[in-house]
Amino acid sequence: MYDPIKLVVLAPENETLPYALHKIVPAVIYAVQTIANENRQKMEVIYRDTQCSSTHGPIHALELYYSGLVDVFLGPVCSYVLAPVARYSCVWDTPLLTAAGRSDFFDEKKFPYSMITRMNGSFSQVAQFFLKLLKKFGWKVVALLYHNVQDTALGHSDCHFALAALYASLGKKSFYMDFDETHPTADYVEMMKKMSLNARGKSSLLLQQVLKNI
Repeated sequence: MYDPIKLVVLAPENETLPYALHKIVPAVIYAVQTIANENRQKMEVIYRDTQCSSTHGPIHALELYYSGLVDVFLGPVCSYVLAPVARYSCVWDTPLLTAAGRSDFFDEKKFPYSMITRMNGSFSQVAQFFLKLLKKFGWKVVALLYHNVQDTALGHSDCHFALAALYASLGKKSFYMDFDETHPTADYVEMMKKMSLNARGKSSLLLQQVLKNI
């Protein structure tokens, strides 16, 4: 009989997040039990709260690895925790599966991200879709408007990373503007005016006319 495969789940306990530990772990345990019943391969599920922190999350990974308690990482699911743990997993030759890691710097399957397997696509794929859409309609001047948090301690939003991939695909020449959708004083009318001046076409001319009537 083989030793149990040790699955380490790294996710935040914050229940307001769609990928909180209490939402992930039951599904993992169910899958482990199903596999054990079908082929008798035993697995042990170990989990830790990363707090979505680039400090605390990697510490848990280091602690468990050097305690001999890791065969596979499931997660992290927060980008700023995933990046350092993915780099360590490459050095440790330990597989890492995650539904996160959609940023384009995880695209290349080579050091230091050669051990990561993403199960949720990537933002660069979204960028390629939009490039084909722009080509289809002959749109060449593009302005990007997206949500990003003002508190720099929280890092960038997924919207930032999604449009960063598109911005890079467009040659890093497009006009862009970010805003914090949680900020009560965000001036959306003024933002749309600026956007309309930097994205030519019938749609932007129509938008300018609409804004004049507000």
